[in-house]
Amino acid sequence: MNKLGNCLAYVLVCLGLNIGASTLLHAHGLSMSTAQVTLRQNNHISIRIQTSLKELLAQLQWQGKPTSIMALATLSEKSVQPLSGALKALFSNMPVKIGAQSMASSQARLPSDKKLLAQLQTLVARAILKNKQHSHVDAHDRDNYLLVLIDGFIPTGQDSRELNIAFPKELGTIMVSYSKPSVQTLKVGKHATGYRQAL
Repeated sequence: MNKLGNCLAYVLVCLGLNIGASTLLHAHGLSMSTAQVTLRQNNHISIRIQTSLKELLAQLQWQGKPTSIMALATLSEKSVQPLSGALKALFSNMPVKIGAQSMASSQARLPSDKKLLAQLQTLVARAILKNKQHSHVDAHDRDNYLLVLIDGFIPTGQDSRELNIAFPKELGTIMVSYSKPSVQTLKVGKHATGYRQAL
């Protein structure tokens, strides 16, 4: 295992992650937040975070926070901006460091206000449907999870290959995976572009 892999293992331990804990398992999968860390072309880092919007809203505080998701879902697109701003502040300020330096050109991409409002309305609609039909609707339905994408670069001249991420506590327990894809640039062949890979 390389230094970056060791560091990520250390992050998992620090976060208190217990992958084998049966209490975190549900019939339809894991209930925890997830983060996929990918190192591309040896210097580009992308972090894909998925978390339950309902559970995140219960933990997140912002000015003028309504008392319920129902009240939040009835707001106008413009009125949802304080929530959107709180989410942007949470993830844009998430410390991502390589060695002692912050990740260069860091960007956090979150849903637009329109999409965020649509997700809130979906949460309410599913809750109403569950109550009317007395049917089981999975509380951890990943179709309506909040998706956050953060990316950036290893700073120029940085010798350390140790990645440190401080995920916000509002995400709760989080399962982190790391990958470093093997990337090839393929030249166009006479009849086809051939790709070969040992599996």
